Formats: sequence, structure tokens, C-alpha cells
Amino acid sequence: MNESLTIDWQGELLQLLADRAVFWPKEKTIYIADTHFGKAATFRKVGIPVSEHTTMEDCQRLAKLIDDTRAQKLVILGDFLHARAGRSQPVRNLLFNWRDQYQKLSIDLVRGNHDLQSGDPWPELGITCLPDPTPSKKNTWELRHLPPEEEVDRPFLAGHLHPGYRLHGKGRDSLRCPCWVVNEKRIILPAFGSFTGLKNIKHEKDEKIFLTNGKEIQELG
Repeated sequence: MNESLTIDWQGELLQLLADRAVFWPKEKTIYIADTHFGKAATFRKVGIPVSEHTTMEDCQRLAKLIDDTRAQKLVILGDFLHARAGRSQPVRNLLFNWRDQYQKLSIDLVRGNHDLQSGDPWPELGITCLPDPTPSKKNTWELRHLPPEEEVDRPFLAGHLHPGYRLHGKGRDSLRCPCWVVNEKRIILPAFGSFTGLKNIKHEKDEKIFLTNGKEIQELG
């Protein structure tokens, strides 16, 4: 098991990073999906006491990924903010403090279903908002939030599903892990946000499943 794993996809070498990201070294670009910033604040608005520590931790995780890879571009595949109710001052402060550390970083957001409800990020964050789908740089593949239900001709990266896989041990023991779902035409990324759920997926014959515990990656045999 490794902190990263290199795959050859669409003629390009991509690195799956254990902390739920994909890195394209040739273009110095990090892809993540489903950060859902402000979800804790949304819960607090309806009287559920949830700490904002997940937003701070996720900003720290993202900072480490950028530092480790020396990425120059970040692409978020939808659902940057969880809901309009989550646009609180504490969330704003945490995101602005993170952005201040990486002012030269180019950031694109492919609008997801939650982004359409919450609104675009604060303009001062300098995030370019794009429609779903959007061609990637050099038109290599499409960047999506929602994976299309029907077969498409063009390969794509997407989020939205929050894919997870359940491993079964002896007896009733089981463990669910976030995962990437990869085949010839698509890569579905795990949700980056800590305060997100998982949707169990099936292992199809034409797909590879890569599990992560946040520190190591294991391909499902």
C-alpha cells in the first residue's frame, strides 16, 4: 500500500493521492470533488451542534496536498459549498485564510448541484466557476460534477457519488472505505470533504476500484 498510486489513463500518467485527490503531474494540477464546505454550519443553523473543525482540517489537508505536489492549479469537481445556510462568517474566515497562503494558485470550480443552490463562492477567493461539463485543458477529457447516466463518447472525471466500498471480514465484521472508480472512459473521485457520507458501489467487471483510508491506497483485487 502506498500514499500515492500512478495510473495510465487516456495516455496520461495520473497519481491517485491517498487523501482523496488526483494529481496530473504534467500539468501540475490537483483534482478534488465534493468539499461541501459549510455543511457543519448548515447543521448548526437548524439547531444541531456540530463543530466547524472539519472545515479547518480539510483546509489543512488541502494545503498539504498543494505543498507536497507543488501544484499550480486546483480543479474542484463540484459542491464546493454545501448550502446557502453554510455561508457563515467562520467558514468565510477559514477559507479566506487558506486562500491567502496560495494566492498564486489557479482554482476552477465545475458547478455541482449544491453549488447551484448555495451560490458561487465569495468573489475574493478568486475561483473561476464553470458549467458542468467543461473540457479540461488541452481538451483531453471532460470535467464534470454529475456522472452521466447514459454512455458518452468523451472520457471524463466526475464526483457527486461519494463512492465507497464495503470490505467484509470474518463474521459480521465489515469496513467501508472511500474509493475511486476507474474504467477506460471515467474516473469517479471520492468526496474530499471530511463531513460527507459514502454511497456503496458495486465492483463492475470493466472497472477498477482503488480504496483509501486517507493515508494508503489499495487496489481491490
